[in-house]
Amino acid sequence: MIAAVIPTRYHPPELAQLVAECNHDGVKPYVMESALFDHRIHRMWNAGTQMARAAGADTIAILNDDITIYPGTLARLDELLGYNRRDPRTMTPVAVVYPDTQAPWAPLPELYELTPTEGTWGRGGMTGFCFMFRADLPLPEFDEGFGLWYGDDAFEEGVRAAGYRVCRAEGVPIHHIPGGSTDPELWAPVIAADRARWDALHA
Repeated sequence: MIAAVIPTRYHPPELAQLVAECNHDGVKPYVMESALFDHRIHRMWNAGTQMARAAGADTIAILNDDITIYPGTLARLDELLGYNRRDPRTMTPVAVVYPDTQAPWAPLPELYELTPTEGTWGRGGMTGFCFMFRADLPLPEFDEGFGLWYGDDAFEEGVRAAGYRVCRAEGVPIHHIPGGSTDPELWAPVIAADRARWDALHA
């Protein structure tokens, strides 16, 4: 089973379409209402992940509520993780996959390539607004010490430190306008605190 954890505060127009695509593709959506978690996004990610695992999910996607994905995207990411899970020749398992922000908006490619990545999203690392991971691996929890930013980067670091790979699925498109689901002025102090905490942890 594929599950999708979708935190939301403002319920942007993209949310309804995203949930509809999940239902159409047989993905179980967990829409996490921000107010119930003190507007702490990584707390929502952890809670949703626990719900999905309890329901028997094999793979879990973390999605922003303001993204647009091509039909079948989540099934394709699950397929890519499944290939890796079934291949006994794999020496370093792929634990996390995510779409290609540079891919043209077009049907999903027949052929695929996984590119291992690392570092923060700004330096080519994982897209925190859409990624999928294997539920059967002992991956780290999301760091709830971060309020909005850097929790995805910390997760990616933890996955690699645990001995697994994080990979970009080349050619799998996604559309996302940064800040579409947040109020920049409201979140500015939280982002500043997150950046200071990240810098302190990596000093």
